[in-house]
Amino acid sequence: MENAFAWLRDIAEWLGRFVPRWVILDTTEGAIKYVGGKRPVTCGPGVHFYWPVRSTFVPYPIARQTDRLETQTMETADGISFMVSGTLTHEIEDLGLLVPRTHSPSTTIVDLAMAAVHDICGDETWADLNDRKKRRTLKTALKNAAQEQLKDYGVKVHKLQLNSLVRCKAYKISLSSSTEEN
Repeated sequence: MENAFAWLRDIAEWLGRFVPRWVILDTTEGAIKYVGGKRPVTCGPGVHFYWPVRSTFVPYPIARQTDRLETQTMETADGISFMVSGTLTHEIEDLGLLVPRTHSPSTTIVDLAMAAVHDICGDETWADLNDRKKRRTLKTALKNAAQEQLKDYGVKVHKLQLNSLVRCKAYKISLSSSTEEN
């Protein structure tokens, strides 16, 4: 019986695309409305209307948020292997610079923050890295590097802190894809 009336539901959904919709965004959200599939319009908190037949509406959190940066194995300038992980606290100041320019905004933010950690920590010697950590200048350098990476995407970095910074031994195993035949 359900399949018998599926065509009726499809017709109702199709006709519904011609009726304007309204969306309420709270203070923690913003959205991008794509009009005609190409012109992005940034929408802040409040009530917004759009025509589904002509527009798509993509909400995204803009409030202060925290992302974990996964553990990276790196090498210092003096050849010491270490592992580092961190936490990024940020907010979206200009959604129009982030969402229309990236396929996955949250992944882009995390990846660029991890690149900043790599750039700062990989250029130091192990002794200098630990000295900067003790003097608390490492946290500032990490925050500034992340902000530099993310400024073109409308992201404001509040804090980038390390959760771990430990020496390790890293072994690279090379697997050959060709096999020897006898």
